[in-house]
Amino acid sequence: MNLSLYCVAVGIVVSTLIGAANPVEAHERFARAPGKDLPLIAEVAPQAVQISPHVPNMGAHWVDPASPPTGPVYCVVDGRVVCIEFMFDASDLAAGTSWTRLLPGIATPPIERIDVEFRPDGIPPHPVPLYQIHAYFASEAELADH
Repeated sequence: MNLSLYCVAVGIVVSTLIGAANPVEAHERFARAPGKDLPLIAEVAPQAVQISPHVPNMGAHWVDPASPPTGPVYCVVDGRVVCIEFMFDASDLAAGTSWTRLLPGIATPPIERIDVEFRPDGIPPHPVPLYQIHAYFASEAELADH
């Protein structure tokens, strides 16, 4: 899989955070109904296919085959999108590459947290150093049992 598929993270995170009319109110609404407001993968990306087995605290990874190389990757638990993931090759970041107008592919729920992880060995089938960015819509507590 071409990693440029994942090069959509930073912009979506920023645009999602900036685009929320009232992020505190939206976050409180989500906190009262965890999981029920999360989008179904079947609704937001009906053509998506599963590309990984279930990963603890994250879910299975799904991607719409029509969207590469622009992504995103959806992390799915019980049919619901719990986060959106994007990846950037470390060499592209070091070279000063910019990614703009990144799109999530869905109307995003409020973001619970954002994790940026360095993977020095990459991930199969792309064994080069890279960064993964996850924008989570579910809390760590909600994902602890998954």
